[in-house]
Amino acid sequence: MKYLSIHLDAVGNKVVASFSPAGATEAVTSDDLIQAINAAGFGGYDIHLPSLAAVTAKYNSGSAFEAIVGWVVDGKFSIRIDDNLMAAYLSYTLPRGGAPVLRQRILEEAGNCGITVALNLEAIDKVLREGGSDILIASGRYPVQGEDGQFESLIPSMKERYPRVDEHGLADFRELGEIIIVHANDALMRLIPPTAGDPGEAVTGEVFSVQPGKNIAFATKLDGVIVDPDDPNKLIAEISGCPVIVKNGVSVLPVYAVENVDLRTGNITFTGSVHVSGDVHAGMVIKATGDIHVDGTVENAVLEAGVDIVVKGGVIGDSKSKTSATIKCNGSFTARFVQHANISAGSGIFINDIAMLSELAAGHQIVVGDKGSHKGDIIGGVARATMLVKAHNFGSSSNIKTVVIVGADQSLKGRCDIATQAREASERKLADIIKLLEVARTSPARIPPEIVKTLGATRNTLNAEIETLREDEIELWKEIQLANEARVVAGRHVFAGTEISIGSKRGNVPKDMEGGSFYTDKEGRLVYV
Repeated sequence: MKYLSIHLDAVGNKVVASFSPAGATEAVTSDDLIQAINAAGFGGYDIHLPSLAAVTAKYNSGSAFEAIVGWVVDGKFSIRIDDNLMAAYLSYTLPRGGAPVLRQRILEEAGNCGITVALNLEAIDKVLREGGSDILIASGRYPVQGEDGQFESLIPSMKERYPRVDEHGLADFRELGEIIIVHANDALMRLIPPTAGDPGEAVTGEVFSVQPGKNIAFATKLDGVIVDPDDPNKLIAEISGCPVIVKNGVSVLPVYAVENVDLRTGNITFTGSVHVSGDVHAGMVIKATGDIHVDGTVENAVLEAGVDIVVKGGVIGDSKSKTSATIKCNGSFTARFVQHANISAGSGIFINDIAMLSELAAGHQIVVGDKGSHKGDIIGGVARATMLVKAHNFGSSSNIKTVVIVGADQSLKGRCDIATQAREASERKLADIIKLLEVARTSPARIPPEIVKTLGATRNTLNAEIETLREDEIELWKEIQLANEARVVAGRHVFAGTEISIGSKRGNVPKDMEGGSFYTDKEGRLVYV
């Protein structure tokens, strides 16, 4: 382009086009003018396209001019901190003929914004080379709440003794299965201490409040186990026997094994668990503080267990003499069938096939019949539970009187009161311990260091004990509330002659009905749906 000059102004921040014709010129376009600007070394500047159009027209008219067609633009940046103060972002526009931003300037501005955490220098350098919007250059550390202490079973197949009731009023009971035997010094359970949590840190240096995990401790009274001398957070077996998980620990119960219980063995009274690989004959008595596990059948006998009773066969009373086999346990009872039996379980009764002409009483629930089973009948007798009685069929086509009772158990309130009283007593002890520890802190000479150490350990134990008792109260109140929503569930049929009682409401089934649920509505009426 003849007679055209592209240069910066005297200050050096504007791109100027000057045209002083001294002869004829050829017509050009704006693109030609842009090529001239690029050739002059100003292509990276901020060129103003409308000005180029005006300049092009003047050039083609042969009129002399001097016009601004662009500007020098320095690099520009901004730093943004997100609303929760957990991230900082850099946005940067590359310079157009002007001065670039240096890394040091970014670091200074980050400090002015209050950012105290380490910056990602590689990310900053990349943005300064390439430009970009909202590029992450600093991150905070999110807070992590403390994890509660945990008990880890070192023998995965150990059975739990304290099933929790779910939101439907059902508890997870399991059959005993094969009896597991451990020996002295076998590792049983590990205590995983709570964590303090991590308060985290905002990009501006603020820390957050976190809740430390709850402290726990092994129960003070555990049978057949000791704390590992080399590890205060591990329990080991003190004797050979059957390990069972109890609240805040594990116990090992001695096991008495016998093939059959009859006149040759005599009655059995044993501190621990009893395993009968055969049958229990009529007239015999077994009393155990742990489990009773019978692989065969129980005839017209008496079984009493401190925990669970499992009969892989069935329980048969004497129908001719109208005496019943008597079964009593504080845990759960499981069998394939029962007939002419009187069964009482503190937790649940679970029968695979049929319960006939028997008295059944359970603290939580009675369930007769497995899922998909063709059997599952409660025929005759009485079935009583706090929260649920469930079977495929109630009664029979011959209209045998069958009584089913569910509803609140008055003993629940008493157990809850006992837990409350125990918690309050422990809280009073804890208050006394805390007072003594405060005396030791303010007047160290008054209490010897070894006593202070013992007091601290006692404080931790009491804290864990109080937390456990508080959880017991919550569970018991939960059971009381769920008992008010007790129900009777029939999977297939309810036959005439069945009597249903829920709380204070009682109703007789006048005719055969299809499966459904009995419960009381908000008005207290007995409803079947």
